[in-house]
Amino acid sequence: MPLTNISIKHLRCFDNINISLSPGINFFYGANGSGKTSMLEAVFIFSSGKSFKSSNLQSLIKYEKENFYLKGFDNKKGYIVEVEKHKNKPISITLNNKKTVTSKLIKQFPCTPIHNNTFSFASAPPDFRRKLLDRSIFIAEEEFSSTWFSYYRTLKQRNAKLKNNGISDIYAWNKKLADDGIILNDFRKKFFDKTKTEFTGLLRLLEPTTVFDFFNLISIKFFQGWSTNDSFLETLEVNKEKDLKRKTTTEGPHKSDINFLINDLDARQVLSRGEQKFFSILWSCAQHEVLKKHYQIEATLIIDDIKSELDERVFQLFIELLKHNKNQVIFSCIEDCFSSKISNEFNQFKKFHVEQLG
Repeated sequence: MPLTNISIKHLRCFDNINISLSPGINFFYGANGSGKTSMLEAVFIFSSGKSFKSSNLQSLIKYEKENFYLKGFDNKKGYIVEVEKHKNKPISITLNNKKTVTSKLIKQFPCTPIHNNTFSFASAPPDFRRKLLDRSIFIAEEEFSSTWFSYYRTLKQRNAKLKNNGISDIYAWNKKLADDGIILNDFRKKFFDKTKTEFTGLLRLLEPTTVFDFFNLISIKFFQGWSTNDSFLETLEVNKEKDLKRKTTTEGPHKSDINFLINDLDARQVLSRGEQKFFSILWSCAQHEVLKKHYQIEATLIIDDIKSELDERVFQLFIELLKHNKNQVIFSCIEDCFSSKISNEFNQFKKFHVEQLG
């Protein structure tokens, strides 16, 4: 559910601020270093207990302070979430005054983050695209996490056998890995198919071909991580000698990917950074639409530094995209790129000058 009020204390440049958010569009602007990204980081922490910018939460604590403290309120459910991180101590999370774990947050305060790393979605490593897909499926499907953990635990065990030349009982691990892998792959393929359908719908809605001609040429395919000609179990058996030689499992869902091709060429070889950015935004929004339409999940969409590398024509496409979004959106930009004329086109629009927040 979207957060309606948030309090931030000692997080990066913020000392102590309280903000009331719109259930619709929330726009933060200000100079570099003023706290725009930190604001979006805080919202992401409420959803995941992590930062999308830093792997070290301690680095988010304001200089010369001992901890940061975040508090969020959802007035629709009446839920209160509190997140606190002290130096040299684990993160502490409470939901309605009861301690909880990070995996519970994403279910209660789901969000779709689009940031600097996401903007290079097409040229990022396969692991990055898998993580983005898996994150959305984790929010949507109750059984996905147990399947995911079971598969990767088994994969670790099989790889350990391969490293120790434990060929004698490898079939048992092959069978377990294949069983989990098929279920995991099924989750991913179904969510991918839904995303592709929503992506096609967004293209019809926005008609971005008036700005970008590559959308007429793009092909998006799901690669399951092994050849479609064989079952996963058959693939593991056939690859036994190769896997022993390389000491690792060379094919499977842990190698799956989403391939983007333009005229049968890898998209990253063809698209400019600006084109990649807009494509990445659209694809992420398509995943976001799947959560809303197919699972009735009201996730918050957060987009950092929206206008960099987008010219005015592309930015107008983004505005059109916002008009059709039904969920809470929180995004940032260096400049105030939303005049009263533009903002009046939205029902619930709130604008914040970060440097004036306190």
